[in-house]
Amino acid sequence: MSRISGFWRSPWLLYAALCSPLVLAGAAVLRQEIGYLADPAKYLLEFLGKAAVVLLVVTLCITPVRQLFPKWELSKALVFRRRQIGVSVFVYALLHFALYLPYVGGWQGVVEEWSKLFILSGLLALALLLVLAGTSNNFSVKRMGGKRWKRLHKLTYLVVALVIYHQFAQEKTGYRETLLYFWPLFLLEGIRLFRWAKAGVTRPA
Repeated sequence: MSRISGFWRSPWLLYAALCSPLVLAGAAVLRQEIGYLADPAKYLLEFLGKAAVVLLVVTLCITPVRQLFPKWELSKALVFRRRQIGVSVFVYALLHFALYLPYVGGWQGVVEEWSKLFILSGLLALALLLVLAGTSNNFSVKRMGGKRWKRLHKLTYLVVALVIYHQFAQEKTGYRETLLYFWPLFLLEGIRLFRWAKAGVTRPA
């Protein structure tokens, strides 16, 4: 393994990157930013939710980036650490929910909010992330078998659909912020589908 590859695969670098949203949130509190001072609970609630969204997009971009840039050391390192990044999505989503719970007045408030579809979509996404995070280990792969495990983890795409709706439905500016977060994934998946379709057309009968 080269020094560059060893650097990118360093667990300390990964943990530092995954903890960076918490550092940024802490910095906003210490600096007493305007957004935080206006409504501290709402600011942190949205911040943690956006951190989960960003990490979800990063997780799903790993495979297409690896296919497009197979020799890039960073893409190899991301594949090596994909499970940990995926689990961090659940951790930030759980923190997001942990702040949301007291924000709406506890479980009674959550039940009352169920009539809002974007809240229900967020809760369903969190439940699916719990399943995915709980099976992101070698024991689950061996117990379920590789094919069944991969089939289960395709639920990630359902999570994406739920998260997109969850964010889009509560935006005051329409689709702009949602598109801002998800355009890298849409672009990479579009390129991958184009290459797949092109290969199918050029393949001899």
